[in-house]
Amino acid sequence: MSYRKGADFERQLVRYVRRHGGEAIRAAGSGGPVDVVAYVPGRGHLAVECKVRREDRLYVRKEEVEGLVEFAERFRAEPMIAWKPPHRRTGFALNAILLRPEDLEEREKSYVVDYETARRTGLDPRRLFTRSLGEY
Repeated sequence: MSYRKGADFERQLVRYVRRHGGEAIRAAGSGGPVDVVAYVPGRGHLAVECKVRREDRLYVRKEEVEGLVEFAERFRAEPMIAWKPPHRRTGFALNAILLRPEDLEEREKSYVVDYETARRTGLDPRRLFTRSLGEY
């Protein structure tokens, strides 16, 4: 997917968090372990890697997931992967699904989750503002 679509999704996530009383920043052009760092009142800090993928499966390279988890640990944040499947309507806010690294299946060189599993185990972004992350 194009850089522009990914950057647009990151900006949407930042605006969404801010609109709902949190704070977030985007690591523009990061190429690093996280795309968005956010604070959600009553929930804590989030380190988010954003993915826009057309396929019905999300593949994330192992290095990306491991980098995200390491970053989150250093900053005492919850690591999350935000997946926006643009060809599907998730019914979730931002048409995005938030996933914890443990929601993905480990493979030899990557982690993977299919759309149906992501919908079932993932988090609607609205839930960030209605219940704690440990409750989903």
